[in-house]
Amino acid sequence: MTSLPPHADDDGPRGRGRMRLIGRFRRAQDGAAAIEFGIVAVPFFALLFAIIETALMFWTNQVLEESLSQASRRLLTGQATSRYNSSNPALNAQAFRNDICALAPMGLIDCSKLFIDVKVYTNFAGASSGTTSPIANGALNTNGFAYNQPQPGQIIVARAVLDYRLFLTAWASTSLANIGAGHRALVATTTFRAEPFTAGGS
Repeated sequence: MTSLPPHADDDGPRGRGRMRLIGRFRRAQDGAAAIEFGIVAVPFFALLFAIIETALMFWTNQVLEESLSQASRRLLTGQATSRYNSSNPALNAQAFRNDICALAPMGLIDCSKLFIDVKVYTNFAGASSGTTSPIANGALNTNGFAYNQPQPGQIIVARAVLDYRLFLTAWASTSLANIGAGHRALVATTTFRAEPFTAGGS
């Protein structure tokens, strides 16, 4: 029996060249990294920005708490009676607010969005029951906020509430917002008993 000659496409220079071309195509990696990065880039950067957003928010909250704590020493020692001595409680609240903002580094606190509440009580039980959340029905409610001048030995509850704007990833920060789209109320509270100071503070 006479065997058939090999097909030209399976042998010879032409066939070998085609096989080499297919082999190079299978081994080629040019552009693979760019395509793979393109696939993961969107979720990667979304996660990165969310981490940055959350870190900035917690940092601002920590700064707010520390600034309130330092400014409240004037309430503790009685210096407030001479420093915030206007007959208008709103002006005293504004002065106390300005002191808190001055203690915040790098302008992290927007003073125009900061609300102050200073209440006095005769005992800690009253302070606990008399303090309510400033967040109601998904909005910031500061209608009951006021500045009450502390007297010696009174229980003081000082609160600072900041209307904080979520700005880096507002489109992805729905879970962080609690007073409207793109905004979160940061609340700092300190409670203590005033020292037995004399008029004018010490």
